[in-house]
Amino acid sequence: MKSNNNIAKIAACLTLSTLLASCVINDKSLGSHLVTDDYIMKLDTACFNVPVTIQKLDSVQSYSTTHMVIGTLYDPVFGLIQSGSATNIYPYTDTTYLGINPEFKDIYLSLSIDSTATFSKDQEGIAQNIYVYKLLCDLDSTKMFNTSLTSADYDPVPLSVGSPIFFGDDSLKIHLREDFGKELLSLSSEEFDSTSLFTKKIKGLYITTDTPATLSEGGRLNYLALGSSQIYLRYLLTDPQRGHSKFDTTETFMLGYNYALNTIKTSSNSLANDNPTDKLYIESMSGIKPKINGKELKSILSKWIADKGYSEKTILFSRAALELPYEMDYNEYEKFDSQYPQMIYPCYKYSNTDSLQSYRLLSEIYTSSATGNINRSQKKYICDITQYLQKLIRKPDVEITDTDDLLLCPIYSYTDSNNNIYYLFDSINYRKAVLNGPALERKPALILTYAILNQ
Repeated sequence: MKSNNNIAKIAACLTLSTLLASCVINDKSLGSHLVTDDYIMKLDTACFNVPVTIQKLDSVQSYSTTHMVIGTLYDPVFGLIQSGSATNIYPYTDTTYLGINPEFKDIYLSLSIDSTATFSKDQEGIAQNIYVYKLLCDLDSTKMFNTSLTSADYDPVPLSVGSPIFFGDDSLKIHLREDFGKELLSLSSEEFDSTSLFTKKIKGLYITTDTPATLSEGGRLNYLALGSSQIYLRYLLTDPQRGHSKFDTTETFMLGYNYALNTIKTSSNSLANDNPTDKLYIESMSGIKPKINGKELKSILSKWIADKGYSEKTILFSRAALELPYEMDYNEYEKFDSQYPQMIYPCYKYSNTDSLQSYRLLSEIYTSSATGNINRSQKKYICDITQYLQKLIRKPDVEITDTDDLLLCPIYSYTDSNNNIYYLFDSINYRKAVLNGPALERKPALILTYAILNQ
């Protein structure tokens, strides 16, 4: 393919009244290799303001196959963040015989803390009261969201004995009520040996902390890796066939057999704003998110295309990137580094029923060059949304719905044992940030590199 010397001379950005935003274009030839030279009529760049609001969420998916999240945080701007966690328990052994009339001795829960999260180091050892409750509901496909669990879904009387206090150590021992231990001892061998039968009788546990009486900046979230905590049930075993008479023994149960449902609650709804000016607030978990209206975005682009005399059928976006700048005081670098999201990327609302809605990342994150990583030197996040925008501009206006809206969400990535990288909506780690709003000079911008093709 021949190179086109004219491509390198394209102007940095088109002047668009009411739409122009300050931005920097680094590579104006990006995507020129996709089509032959004689097929390109024009290659150029353009910058647009982004139609953005701040949205509160009714619910988010909050189940986790890796961690339980328990604790509270308080931020003077974003408010109170709370999370309890519900999960199953299940015996470790494949076959269990409790003998004849097993006699209860003791039962306790040994919590293993994988990690903790605080706003500052002086909060790492604060005291938190821990409460353990017995679940009354099944943890199934209807319990997948932060609002799925209600007070009716667990026994209001704690299983925990006394007032267990946790100071942020790596483990905590909590004694449980005798009646729960006896309930476990009353199960049949068939119920012990079948996951479905066991979880039908023993639904699981819900663990939470109290809310501080007085709120000041701080608090702690505690992370428990699923399967790393255990329940120890000590009893006297009588089994004549094995020669045991009131033999002191222990049955062990795994906490977190399948997945955990984290009941994340945030209280930042008052920051929602349909007309933000200098600030865009963003949180992970169930917190507020900036929202880009798909119908408004399509309208802006369609008007620009018509004003330029182009056609929606012949415009080809070789790259479309969202730039989300923020300001930072370098004297507070440690605070920004620990609290700002490491990645922000657009999600859309997915719904298979009216009541079950979740937020999914645009699938093009797996083929994008800009996946929303924080750029500390330029103080901004950059998200590639080329495929999304190409589909949006070709979509008839009457077919555009709220599923075409973009929610800017903190996300995280992980690598599996086969070195495959996965990206997920972040409902585990609490992150917060204040991004620049549309009234500032460094404002959210959509930057296009595009071609107009000959027909």
